[in-house]
Amino acid sequence: MASRDLTKLDLRRTILVTLPFMGALTFWQAYDGLIPLMLKNTFGMGDTLTGFFMALDNILALFLLPLVGTLSDRTRTRWGRRTPYIVVGASVAAVLTPLIALANRWQNLPLFLVALLAVLVALSVYRSPSVALMPDVTPRPLRSKADALNSLMAAVGGVVVLVGIAVLVPAEKNPDYVPVYLVIAGMLALTTIAFAALFREPAEVAAMHAESLELGIDEDAQAATDTGGKEREADPGRRRSLLGVLLAVFFWYLSNNAVTSGISRYAEVMWGMAGGAYAQVQTVATVAALVAYMPMASLSMHVGRKRTTYVGFALMVVGCLAIRAVGGFSPVVYVLSAVFGIGVATVSLTVYPMVMELATERTTGRYTGYYYTVSMAAQIVTPILSGALMQFVGYEQLYVYAAACAALGFLPLAFVRHGDTMTVEEVARRQHSGV
Repeated sequence: MASRDLTKLDLRRTILVTLPFMGALTFWQAYDGLIPLMLKNTFGMGDTLTGFFMALDNILALFLLPLVGTLSDRTRTRWGRRTPYIVVGASVAAVLTPLIALANRWQNLPLFLVALLAVLVALSVYRSPSVALMPDVTPRPLRSKADALNSLMAAVGGVVVLVGIAVLVPAEKNPDYVPVYLVIAGMLALTTIAFAALFREPAEVAAMHAESLELGIDEDAQAATDTGGKEREADPGRRRSLLGVLLAVFFWYLSNNAVTSGISRYAEVMWGMAGGAYAQVQTVATVAALVAYMPMASLSMHVGRKRTTYVGFALMVVGCLAIRAVGGFSPVVYVLSAVFGIGVATVSLTVYPMVMELATERTTGRYTGYYYTVSMAAQIVTPILSGALMQFVGYEQLYVYAAACAALGFLPLAFVRHGDTMTVEEVARRQHSGV
């Protein structure tokens, strides 16, 4: 007899495992919007130089995320493989985050850069382990839905911060950001405390293995057979599929990060918004994504992850081109930003599980590192390119650039043949028949 319906998530387990990622995303939500304003308005940097500094975190993460992901694969403690990295990294980030806003208040550029770098290192220590923990405790067929809930929880944290920005950041050229960064530090602390108190990694990993066996998926035997995934990596079809998915991830991040890192400056110039007013548009996009996560995850479980990814890219292209066509600000911008946000959410909940489908239990951290290496490479390139485009060609080109990058995401998906898992109907059949 099955202990539970394996077509559905273990909600308690999945919600707890999303908490560290939720905490991290509260920081990143403010980072993309507020750090460029600090660099530009407080420290007098141009758009191109601002884009360069916005890429520094991604340069750092390009090396740290795969390294820490691989280290966590090999870590063995009584708390599990990922938990020590999560608790230490998040705790340090929570303590240091307010220093960024204080340095801005004091107009102290050296302190600002040191504080920012320290927080980015702390976040990098636990980002790969926190993301890799989801597939560690979720059976393969349910990972898109788990990733959707992960993203939904992160979006909730993002909405909290966006509302905080809209309420706590006054509409002036160089406002005080300390209250917002105290909210971020509080979110990091609360999510970490709840995770450490309620989640027991070794027990949850064992439960996932038992559930997978009910579906005929032996994670232990699979990892032992291919010696940590080496046979899988040598298979030409799987390597081609992995490359195709990672290239799609690259183009997705080129598009999405161009918008998130450029919208605060775009809103100032094109829409006449000041202070934290731009966050209203981002809030609508984030709420739309939040609403779309679970329905789109269910769609992927019925029609497949690859087809659903095509839908997501199409929505991103349509949303961006329509915003560009509108030009100035009007209420329709909210609707079009929601379309773009739904597209971003759709791609986000399919591509990472496709990468994890190509990994084994022993290599989830390393493959998570691959995913983030590609995403960080894109986020190194795109703030610089989009910043230069806005500065030297025109701010109105931001959304054209984002649309073009999303359209390029269609191309590598044509070469992906692996990455989908069994449908929800097949899960139900196997569990019912005892396969």
